Amino acid sequence: MPFFQGKFGKIYYQVKGEDFPVIFIAGMGASHQEWFCQVPVLAKKFQIITFDNAGSGRSVHPDCEISIHEMAEDVSTLVQHLKLGRVVLIGSSMGGLIAQCCLELFSKKIAGLILSSTFEGINSHMIGVLSPLLKSRQSSKVRIKNVLPLMISEKFIREEPKIVQRYINQAEEMSAPREVLQRQVRAVLNFSPHPPRSTHKMPMLILVGDQDVITTPSMAEHLQKRYPQAKLYLFEGAKHLPHIERAQEFNDQLEQFLNNIQR
Repeated sequence: MPFFQGKFGKIYYQVKGEDFPVIFIAGMGASHQEWFCQVPVLAKKFQIITFDNAGSGRSVHPDCEISIHEMAEDVSTLVQHLKLGRVVLIGSSMGGLIAQCCLELFSKKIAGLILSSTFEGINSHMIGVLSPLLKSRQSSKVRIKNVLPLMISEKFIREEPKIVQRYINQAEEMSAPREVLQRQVRAVLNFSPHPPRSTHKMPMLILVGDQDVITTPSMAEHLQKRYPQAKLYLFEGAKHLPHIERAQEFNDQLEQFLNNIQR
């Protein structure tokens, strides 16, 4: 299995396809497997790179505190490890914070940025969403079951049970120990917001489900104020995982964005 040496230890990654490189950055507790609706489709036209953040999946499970910035440093190391030129980054939820941090580390190599179901910086709403996870003593199986209605709409759960079960099975298989996941939670809670407005000019796309109660559409609109050049797209009826719940529509948005990138 392919690994590279990250900030805290070995980081697992996968590369599928050829041509222009696109790096997918997963959210809190999620692994490279979360992109199962994107990789087979987009790898036909692009080089798709997925990996597990420190504290997730097959990567190192640090026994110390970690930060969003340090996880972004791992992305920078991955770019160097693979000897990549210009890349597009796609970050979901916590992965969107990591992607934004990457702008401060290697912006000249970033040809475009896609931010899905994410936000600019911690606020009272996110504190309310995340703080209970620091006190939880639930098993990963129970936790995943309890948060599922926040991640995916009831309609999709009812109509697409096989896809939902695949997501659940992979989440359970790749789930980190509770104390390791809580280090990722603290990393998000300790994330310092960027200045009010970005000076970066590369193309950007902000994606959000219009029923997302974790990273709400209003938070996406606020994020767009930081990146005035960014286009905002809402997935009707979707919650926090539009890349699963609206996979074809999500992939269409990604492919359209990638086809318009100056490489």
